[in-house]
Amino acid sequence: MNTSFETTATVSARYASDWQPRPELVAAMRQIATIAEGDETAVITDQEITFENQGHRTTISVAKVDLETVDGFWISERIRICTPLEVFSHYNEEHLAVVNMFATTGAVVRDAEGGDAIVSTLPVFDVDTEALADLYTPMVARAALLHLVGPMAAAHCNSEDVGPATLRLPAWDQPSLWGADDFEYAKDRLRQQGFYCNASPSGLTVEFPWEVGACSAMIGDCTSLLQVRADMPHPLAGNGLYYRLDLPIDFSEEEAMRCAAELNRFETEGVDTPPFFGAWCCNSGSGTLSFVGFWPNLMYQFGTAANIAFWCGSRSRIARQVIGNR
Repeated sequence: MNTSFETTATVSARYASDWQPRPELVAAMRQIATIAEGDETAVITDQEITFENQGHRTTISVAKVDLETVDGFWISERIRICTPLEVFSHYNEEHLAVVNMFATTGAVVRDAEGGDAIVSTLPVFDVDTEALADLYTPMVARAALLHLVGPMAAAHCNSEDVGPATLRLPAWDQPSLWGADDFEYAKDRLRQQGFYCNASPSGLTVEFPWEVGACSAMIGDCTSLLQVRADMPHPLAGNGLYYRLDLPIDFSEEEAMRCAAELNRFETEGVDTPPFFGAWCCNSGSGTLSFVGFWPNLMYQFGTAANIAFWCGSRSRIARQVIGNR
């Protein structure tokens, strides 16, 4: 694979050990830390928060980046959510691609030493002060709390005794909070950028060019397809917003699983990559490579359907470069 994008490994030398977050980021981390209230085992600083989460330990950390992107913006910091786990240690790495079909806000990723963790990442731009306070802070806090939901659903996928009523997340049994206004807003913004898309009261479909100049598969173009759905509950999280980006490539099942693992590792180690809340995965018995995620109702904010769509558009371009020509 062509891994031309800069990753954490190649910029880690820029992370200063004596670095202190800027005031806006300190305020964000302190607000995020409220999710650990009552946890006597929690360890909280302005750079890192570690707390007990469904019998595991989740860490939210922030690091200095100072990286100019290819389109001229400046990534000042990177937030990472990481929850180590051992339940799938007997799986081959490729089989994690099937586990990740149940992803909510993070991917199960295996590191070079063979350890597994659920990982989410978020680049923070220097001009993102308002978004950091209003969008990213609650998003990171809630995504961290939900880290274990996807792997728990995968581990209990054949059990009739485990379902949304087991966790009883806030508003899990209410209709999805994402509706027609969310999808119309997303459609309008996407069309302004030239993407072929359609919206309905229950969702959104978008095509992203896989080849230069492509617009829609309806006219024979090669495109990746994003589906955003408010009518597809998660088996453990209940109602919310499901999204799935399918790449227009036919793999063997083994190759799709391997590519999913590599893309998850690439994105979670990356810096100039879109917010990573979901996972690359492969349906069992299928050669389709997809990025999926699920945001329960408790993560609702107006405009997030559009955010997710634009992030997936960037993700499609990255996958095209990483995978290369086939």
